[in-house]
Amino acid sequence: MELGLEIRNTKITDYEELKSWWKWHRFPIPSIDLLDNLKYGLIVSFGDENICAGFIYFTNAKAYGMMEFIVSTHKVKNKEIRKNAIEFLINTIKEIAKSKGVKYIYSSLRNENLLKHYEICGFISGSKNTTEVVCKL
Repeated sequence: MELGLEIRNTKITDYEELKSWWKWHRFPIPSIDLLDNLKYGLIVSFGDENICAGFIYFTNAKAYGMMEFIVSTHKVKNKEIRKNAIEFLINTIKEIAKSKGVKYIYSSLRNENLLKHYEICGFISGSKNTTEVVCKL
């Protein structure tokens, strides 16, 4: 655990807070069913303040997983705490994936600041200027 940071699984009761974070960042709010009722999420806190959250998904291809919907609060102004929390979250998700046999973890994002955290945590950029598409069935 990073100094002073704690991580736990997300709960349904976290959804309202996470929605406010996505809204503040002008990111489309994922529906609760898309998040699988927050079953595969993690949330990082410092003291009694939640800082960031993200979700891990496993696929039918055992070596391939996804990390998605990383979001942070805008209320924590300390840049060092925010940086450490986001990188702690990303690295924890990577470790969970690795422990499940995942060899490659994919993520899509558009925020340049978040991309910097991914790169610090060992991610490399693939395609640029792509469009993500989703179809609800």
